[in-house]
Amino acid sequence: MRRSQFTESEILHLLYEASAGVSVAEICRTAGVSLRTFYRWRRRFGGLNAPAVMQMKELAAENARLRGLVSNLFERLRDPGEKELSQAAPAVASSDDRERKQKQAIRSAAEKCGGALTGRFASLRVNP
Repeated sequence: MRRSQFTESEILHLLYEASAGVSVAEICRTAGVSLRTFYRWRRRFGGLNAPAVMQMKELAAENARLRGLVSNLFERLRDPGEKELSQAAPAVASSDDRERKQKQAIRSAAEKCGGALTGRFASLRVNP
């Protein structure tokens, strides 16, 4: 994704000018941006001030870091399970066996994450 040539503080200043009564067309013409870009900025940064934008960026970075940790955790869980299935006899596994393996994977993931899974499994709570 391409980076903006404007910083967050500059964008906030342009949005403040618009809320102060300067016409949006005038702001876009002087800043050299399209109306679409301006309205996208207003949708993204609408009523925020500079500290709130910084906090939003920090939260986005933390969210990306946590998503990476969870995906790495699931990759580690998935790899041993595939090896077990490939080394096992070609017999069909029963549904009880599959459920047991899934619960075991959930428990081990929950232990590594401090008792609860994050992301799309946030509602799961596992008590060992």
